[in-house]
Amino acid sequence: MGLSYATMHNIGQIGTTKPSLAPAAGTGSPQNGAAVDRLGYYTGIGSVQYSTAGGVNGGTITAKLQHSVDGGSGWTDYGAPVVKTLTGTNPSGIIELPVNLAGANRYVRVVADADPTGGTPTSIVAGVIALFGKDRV
Repeated sequence: MGLSYATMHNIGQIGTTKPSLAPAAGTGSPQNGAAVDRLGYYTGIGSVQYSTAGGVNGGTITAKLQHSVDGGSGWTDYGAPVVKTLTGTNPSGIIELPVNLAGANRYVRVVADADPTGGTPTSIVAGVIALFGKDRV
């Protein structure tokens, strides 16, 4: 798997990389990443890496960013979700959420919702890493 354009273009000086969601099996229920304090960072990329097992032959993964004032409650969606339709047997790949965080609240998290079809057991394993960069002056 090579880097896609979204990870190669310049988002400013990368200030921090945060694991947000340890790999977890998704079966149609949203998995919430950990709250990340983005104080001082205005750009970011949420990278959702996914892999399937058990003969999964379709389904979708939806990745979205949420934000909160205190990092513990009041989470609301920020920006548009990215939906990836899965085809073929046991597909895997990366979904990226490049985002300008200038209007976001202080805390953000990535939510991944994997909804597989076919296969036994039917599951998609997804994990999230969030990269944050400062705006250039």
